[in-house]
Amino acid sequence: MNLEHHFASLGEAFSSKTLVQPLLEQRLVEFNQSLASFLSIDIKSTETKRILSGEDALPLSLSMVYAGHQFGGFSPQLGDGRGVLLGEVRGQDGLLYDLHMKGAGPTPYSRRGDGRAVLRSCIREYLASEAMTALSIPSSRALALYDSREAVYRETPEAGAMLLRVAQGHIRFGHFEYFFYQGKQAELDQLIEYCLTHYYPECLAAESPLESMLIEVVKRTARIMAKWQSVGFQHGVMNTDNFSFTGETIDYGPYGFMEDYEPDWVCNHSDHEGRYAFSRQPGVGLWNLNCLMRCFSKHLERDQLIAILQCYEPELQSHYDVLMMSKMGLDSAHDVHALLPSLLSILASEKMDYNVFFRLLSHLEQGVYTPILDEVVDREKMSVWLAQYEAARIKSVYAWSQVNASMLAVNPKFILRNYLAHEAILSAERGDYLPFRRLLHVLTHPFDEHPESDSLAQRSPEWGRSLEVSCSS
Repeated sequence: MNLEHHFASLGEAFSSKTLVQPLLEQRLVEFNQSLASFLSIDIKSTETKRILSGEDALPLSLSMVYAGHQFGGFSPQLGDGRGVLLGEVRGQDGLLYDLHMKGAGPTPYSRRGDGRAVLRSCIREYLASEAMTALSIPSSRALALYDSREAVYRETPEAGAMLLRVAQGHIRFGHFEYFFYQGKQAELDQLIEYCLTHYYPECLAAESPLESMLIEVVKRTARIMAKWQSVGFQHGVMNTDNFSFTGETIDYGPYGFMEDYEPDWVCNHSDHEGRYAFSRQPGVGLWNLNCLMRCFSKHLERDQLIAILQCYEPELQSHYDVLMMSKMGLDSAHDVHALLPSLLSILASEKMDYNVFFRLLSHLEQGVYTPILDEVVDREKMSVWLAQYEAARIKSVYAWSQVNASMLAVNPKFILRNYLAHEAILSAERGDYLPFRRLLHVLTHPFDEHPESDSLAQRSPEWGRSLEVSCSS
């Protein structure tokens, strides 16, 4: 394994040297072989095993320092309180990818915490990050999961674990906020140059490289917000320190995939005011970008920063339109705009499962509405909508069956329901990882039928609907 250390070269102002502290009787219980192959990592190598698990100390491993707006309030210094960046490896695409260990032990930024993670949260992140990747949503990835016999104390003692994560970058909006509000101009300039060189090299040839890079950051953020909304994903903690400068979904905690359609759904039990409710996510994305743009107020004029932010809404809307056109099998954004608001109103009033509905719609036969009507109370209202939808669909140049096939390729049969994660966690805590692996398999191939796993596509049982997740998740 060829481990590089580009971020470490930035110097002590950006991080603190931190070693991974292995857990008691630690075991490697899951390894992402396809991702490892892409990164040219050979887990059969004894040396590689020891490096990845923390048994061999890496002199250049580190924990990052950053700041962030957390639920609207600014925290001037945060950082990797339980994470260690081992270094970077180069993928088969020639790009660099971070190797970042979650639950690696105390760091200088742990704020009196133990720096550990529990098996519950590591399994939830492993499943979510791989599920999001399979849904074509940019995300950190899970490379390796370690469990242990070490007790970690949260509300109750739990099994300690570590998760080795991979992402194009772990630089957050909060990195820029830290140096800007600390008045560290030289370090801020250094960070800008680092991001241009490593993440946005195509912008270096622009007349204003920084302006070009920030436009791309805004557009990537807009696109990921559109993707979250299209699949019904809620992040749960959209603080600026949880927003990736490279446009990836990172830091999975109290996330959720929407089941019954509720625009104001809040998955995070700790979010008492609903700041990060599902319907508010696009607006929060823009709010976070506004926080980021302030960090460049000494580099660009106010009008330039406003113009950059104005790229957000058109990019969000156009990308969301394309995604919903695909989900609905329609050829024009005009038809989406005409049909989607009334559909979402029906789904909300019927409390219908969002992803189940779109999967049923993908199987719809021309003129045969019964499979969907059997799912609703107000059959007349849904019948009217389906007739309007059919009228729009038949304008397509493609055959009905072709459109259905394309819809089945974008509307998942399987999503990560909280109760499924809960059951997989309970089994893993007893030492049985088979339910976790079965669930992982369908989530990484969510559009396939998997008839042997039909039970994993069913709606949550009543007890599963009341499960709560919080920031400790």
